[in-house]
Amino acid sequence: MMTMLSWILSAAIWAQDPTPPPPTPPRVQEPGRPDRRDPFDGPRVPNSPQPPVLDRRPMQPPVNFDEVRAWLKDNEPETYRRLLLFQEEGKREDVVRLLSEAAPRMRELRELKERDPKSFEKMVELRRLERESAEQAEQARRAAPEEREAAVKKLKETLSRLFDAREEARVRELAELKRRVDALEKAMTERKTNKDRIVEKRRRELMGEKSEDDW
Repeated sequence: MMTMLSWILSAAIWAQDPTPPPPTPPRVQEPGRPDRRDPFDGPRVPNSPQPPVLDRRPMQPPVNFDEVRAWLKDNEPETYRRLLLFQEEGKREDVVRLLSEAAPRMRELRELKERDPKSFEKMVELRRLERESAEQAEQARRAAPEEREAAVKKLKETLSRLFDAREEARVRELAELKRRVDALEKAMTERKTNKDRIVEKRRRELMGEKSEDDW
């Protein structure tokens, strides 16, 4: 009777505190054999580093802030006043941003002045009218009721001249585009006419042969 009772108690204790199973040893990957993975794990992310993305944008020349500041004073007074305000308030980031944005405009106008002085003069006039219209609009908003009609009339006259200047600039731009298209069409016609000679010259270059045109 005691033997049977002792056996029952031992079985109960064993059921309440089972011995944990031994840990599963890590699987060793055999060399030369592909790794077998669970198909439900999803695709494996590659660990190889990706090649860096090269920035192929043309490098801009360094900005000479003193030069840009002097240019703004002569050509964009309103922007120059904003620059002085930022400097007085100690907003260095805004000063650098404003000068950096003005630098391409300065270079563009200087190149235009060398390439086409007449177009440069027209562009300067257009920007002058833009500044005047902005200033006159501000004056009209702040004018007294008895002076507002005259201020608005002056603004309309400036905007009319500005419209004409913009349309003239578009006409010049369209003429330049037509000139470039005509030049491209002429070049394409010449290349088609000289196709055999161009192909033969390129063949000689690729094969390292001396061209007939060489001295």
